[in-house]
Amino acid sequence: MEKSSALFLVTCVCFIFVPTLSLTANVTVSLDGTANYTSIGAAISAAPNNSEFAYSIYVKQGTYFEKVSIGMEKTHLILIGDGMGKTIITYNSSNSTGSSTSKSYTVDVTTSWFLARDLSIVNSAGPKGGQAVALRIAGNNIACHRCSVEGHQDTLFLAYGVHQFFYECNIIGTVDFIFGDSAVVIQNSNIYATKPAEGQGNVITAQGREFENKSTAIVIHNCTISATAEFEPYKSTVKTTLGRPWKQYSRTIIMESYLGDLIDPEGWSEFNGKFALDTLYYAEYANRGPGAFKRDRVKWPGYHILINAAEVQNFTVENFIHGSDWLPQLEVPFIPGLIG
Repeated sequence: MEKSSALFLVTCVCFIFVPTLSLTANVTVSLDGTANYTSIGAAISAAPNNSEFAYSIYVKQGTYFEKVSIGMEKTHLILIGDGMGKTIITYNSSNSTGSSTSKSYTVDVTTSWFLARDLSIVNSAGPKGGQAVALRIAGNNIACHRCSVEGHQDTLFLAYGVHQFFYECNIIGTVDFIFGDSAVVIQNSNIYATKPAEGQGNVITAQGREFENKSTAIVIHNCTISATAEFEPYKSTVKTTLGRPWKQYSRTIIMESYLGDLIDPEGWSEFNGKFALDTLYYAEYANRGPGAFKRDRVKWPGYHILINAAEVQNFTVENFIHGSDWLPQLEVPFIPGLIG
């Protein structure tokens, strides 16, 4: 898949918190046997449990075919690779191979205080594999920086938790490929729709908030939503929408982002007839590009075009996931507020 497209971002240096990167590795993983470990799983198993201090695993360039699980006892764990497309963790579990969606992951993170940087996480089951998760996240204070999360259906499963953050990442998929019920902000990232299975359309998000008072949502801020090179010739004939309501109070906010011409003029799609159309909360604010707000957008009671910055202040990194309280400790840059 094409991952070389430059981010179409409008940023101001004065808004970006950029810490000094000083993380050093405790152990190293390499496929050639010259490091402490030859598998990522072995390095994680040997990491200290319930640590109050950062423990960093450097994973050298290579393709690691393994299913990686990071349990709740592996707190303050850091995985650092040599870059997207260089350090690759890949597996091929899917519904079509008998795996449940939750267990189909390539990497599962159920701990707190976790950082992944400079690597790719791939589910290679393909467009006919059905639900096939690349990365599953279920914890608090979790960040991905310069990572590529790649698959088709259900690529990124934001299962539960609060204070989750993606920065300068690539997220690639087809059906419901960013889904779940956590409090997450995806910022300054590329979100790519790719070619689905025959007869399918693409849906970028499927947020799963079940209770109105739950403080969860998918927030996409200052990102680019576009087609992969593989999907580019098909984007005019395959319907691609920004999201659909997986659960009763589904909540997704897309703000200050570039929406490419692959986005259907209606913008959003139903999940099951009229289900949740009056209880969901979907909002667009100050987006740009050919796929941004048009007069043909859905007319659901729960859908909103926002024009006042005050209406989205609650969904900034600073206010929604309290970024300044924890992202500096993981040495992850972020934009605390709006860019405009």
